Amino acid sequence: MRLREKVAIVTGASQGIGRGIAMGLAEEGADLVVNCDCNLHQAEEVTNEIRNCGRRAIVAQADVSRSADVKRMVQLVLETFGKIDILVNNAGIEISGAIEDVTEEDWDRVMAVNLKGAFLCSQVVGRHMIQRKTAGSIINIASISGSTPETNSGAYTPSKAGMIGLTRLLAMEWAKYNIRVNSVSPGPIMTPLQRKAYPSEALLAARNRAVPMNRHGTPEDVARAVIFLASDDSTYVTGTDLVVDGGSLPSMFHLVRKMAENV
Repeated sequence: MRLREKVAIVTGASQGIGRGIAMGLAEEGADLVVNCDCNLHQAEEVTNEIRNCGRRAIVAQADVSRSADVKRMVQLVLETFGKIDILVNNAGIEISGAIEDVTEEDWDRVMAVNLKGAFLCSQVVGRHMIQRKTAGSIINIASISGSTPETNSGAYTPSKAGMIGLTRLLAMEWAKYNIRVNSVSPGPIMTPLQRKAYPSEALLAARNRAVPMNRHGTPEDVARAVIFLASDDSTYVTGTDLVVDGGSLPSMFHLVRKMAENV
């Protein structure tokens, strides 16, 4: 119970990685704010699961790309719990496509949710943490795509690279307030949405073979990294990007080098 009596906000927590993170934090003792934009029914299901674990939990419906929504969400949290100790900026979208085909609207939407959303939530929650004069932890869910470009990812790769840069800036500026800011960069993580990308077992097996650990990660794998960064186990860790990818990133660098040697 490393997070007993802590209050955590997880954005985009109604499904997938966000749900796994929310459940993991609750199992470690935290009370949860389950944020969603559209999937209200799923968010309520996650909230009920958390309550069944004996923790307090509420749903906070908000579009993180809208300042008014973020401020309203934080106000709800403070009225309900009185404080915020942990913020996990997980909400994100991806609109795939070759970069030459990306529309301005798609670029703006991905950047608004993935990068602007992390900025807005961090800024409002950060101000609260600074005012409270107590330690806080902010964790941004980035991606290994933020370190190595992913083909046909549109604005997704630039947005995740921006999240890593934002993480380092916030960590540098807020260290004096004892607010730690880190990011987690998942590699291939198996969620219901990800599973649909592999219509056959053969395709899934081929993708798994491309991962040195020979499997997709799980939302629980990401949650364990978040728990470490949210807890006192990492009190001297800030400004870092914790990669959770089964060894995918080093192997990607290896493949790129091999390809360059053959040019």
